Amino acid sequence: MSDLDTWWRDVGNAALLGTARRPVPPLPDLRPAGVRPRAVESRREDDLLDAAALGGAALRAGRRLESSEPPGAAPDDRRPAAPRRAVQLLELVMTQPPAGAAQRVGLMVHWLRAADDAGCRVPHVLLPTLLALATGSRELRRPTAAVLDERGRWLAGLRAEWAWVADAAPGADARSASRSGAAAPAADDWARLPSADRVVVLAGVRAHDPGAARDLVRSTWATDSARDRRVHLETLRIGLGQGDEPLLETGLDDRAGTVRDISAELLDALPDSARAARLADRLRPLVRRTGVLGRGLELTLPDEPDPAGVRDGLGKPPPRRSARGWWLEQICAGAPLAVWAELTGASPSATVKRLTDAKATDALAGIRRAVASRRDPDWATALLELGWDPLVVPALPRERRERAVLQRVDALSTQPHQAAAVIAAVEAPWSPDFSVGLVSRLRASKLGSAVVVATMPHLVAGLHPAALDAVERWIESTGADQTLTTNLRNLLQFHSVKRSITEAFR
Repeated sequence: MSDLDTWWRDVGNAALLGTARRPVPPLPDLRPAGVRPRAVESRREDDLLDAAALGGAALRAGRRLESSEPPGAAPDDRRPAAPRRAVQLLELVMTQPPAGAAQRVGLMVHWLRAADDAGCRVPHVLLPTLLALATGSRELRRPTAAVLDERGRWLAGLRAEWAWVADAAPGADARSASRSGAAAPAADDWARLPSADRVVVLAGVRAHDPGAARDLVRSTWATDSARDRRVHLETLRIGLGQGDEPLLETGLDDRAGTVRDISAELLDALPDSARAARLADRLRPLVRRTGVLGRGLELTLPDEPDPAGVRDGLGKPPPRRSARGWWLEQICAGAPLAVWAELTGASPSATVKRLTDAKATDALAGIRRAVASRRDPDWATALLELGWDPLVVPALPRERRERAVLQRVDALSTQPHQAAAVIAAVEAPWSPDFSVGLVSRLRASKLGSAVVVATMPHLVAGLHPAALDAVERWIESTGADQTLTTNLRNLLQFHSVKRSITEAFR
């Protein structure tokens, strides 16, 4: 650390603790810059202000290089610079975010990904500002690394605080390749990738070639850590199918409990798997019809499982759970939903009612999990007849789900944070009808700015442009609620700028 750095740190300590407790350090020798100490004695407070002003200027003015050797020339860029209009928008978002500073990261991520999709890079003049912003925001790092190109990466190598670029670049390159449908990397290249970047590669490859992604997981399975094996299996959620069953069966025998748990959870989503059939066989003896017409149900809790049952997920229960009740839930979560028609002779709706009458809460909990993992709309509808259930709502087809969410928002007009949680059941981007309908309901709420503040992250991510006219009309009627007006204007500006960014790369 240089003498100037030490002095500046001491100035900061004096400002933090107060000049009564910590003396202001004397100015360093700045006479070559034309700065001379005061000729007369001054107050400590004035000395601190002088030091802050002069020290800040001195630090910004630069310092002597630690090495006199200049860096090598930057390699030639491979990508063209982004279009002029897109560059203007990026500069605006970085320096004067039109939707407010809180939305800057979201707009920048959108710009960076649009540039990556278009095969463009950031212009050289904006590289230092972009690198500084991404250094302070992890969400920006990988998208930034993807569009720095050769000179940007060369520049990042010249400052220690930008060292994250070297770590983020492989994952960014892999993301770009996978999104363009490029072939899966060779096994050796995959094995050399950092753990965090492997997940990016797997997700991209999995989206267009599930088998190739599965082969990558297998190629390093024997040497991967338990954490990596678990995380790699998590990516199988993308395009999960029967082809994944052998690998998941292998996971049931893993020495790590976390790997066994995720394997069982993923197999819950495969009703045609061998494990589902095994659990159906365990469920059948536990369910008996009762009553003259066989319209009642009686459930028996399972006995302690054998080793095969433990392998299938009937292990130690969570804290404060009945072991036998937990095993019943696990069995119902993994068995095919179709087995209930065989056991009850009734529709999903009637079966849910009979289980409710029988107070079979553990069985219903398992069925809820099965419905959520398999996205079964008929069983989801049956469960929702009991009341709102955020776990199974995503199993409804998109249009029915949107209607259900809007109805629920109507019922929660005085509970903004619960309304925000309900809206989260519809993933972004939203349809025009849902967007317009939601804006109408939020506007009708008596909570004003509170409901907009609570739902703003979802409105930013999901709102369709078709609803922006309704937002403008809402702004005209906000009256004296300045918080509401400000948030609505920021929302409108966010989507306006986002749309402009998209159009600038076309």
